[in-house]
Amino acid sequence: MTHRIGPLSSAAVSRISLLHRACFPDDPWDVDVLAQVMGIPGFFGHVEWREDTLAGFALALDLGREAEILSLGVLREHRRTGVATTLLDALCFEAGERGAKSVVLEVAENNVAGRALYTANSFTVVGHRRNYYRQSGCWVDALILRRELAPPLRNLKFPPTLDSSLLLEDRDGSS
Repeated sequence: MTHRIGPLSSAAVSRISLLHRACFPDDPWDVDVLAQVMGIPGFFGHVEWREDTLAGFALALDLGREAEILSLGVLREHRRTGVATTLLDALCFEAGERGAKSVVLEVAENNVAGRALYTANSFTVVGHRRNYYRQSGCWVDALILRRELAPPLRNLKFPPTLDSSLLLEDRDGSS
């Protein structure tokens, strides 16, 4: 199975909205919300394709000395296949290249798989937010996690085989 990872293009907002809805049906971000987020100065993101299927996305903000992961989602059929780890690595790498010293995010306290992913990737709990996520009509607390980043390795590209022609755009040619 072939897979590709690449930077997220603003032309893909409608596709990312559909993917966000599939990954987070209780609290999806619509096209307008995603367009606003993607228009914030410092926004960056990555997507991963498996064959011809958009398998996952990761959205982040460059806040200077810190980057914040806003959302990371993987389609159910592609979970536990390395997509989330690859996207997380890409975001952390780019954050470091942009000068961030750390990456921060929130994860639902009851998201066992997400917490395991972040723990395995050197994120530690640094805070707590009450009633942060809406899930199935209830409110769930969030944990605030942080990962300190190593100094960037100059002249290294992530991933080494990234083809700039893989920028995500709507396949019908509209931009």
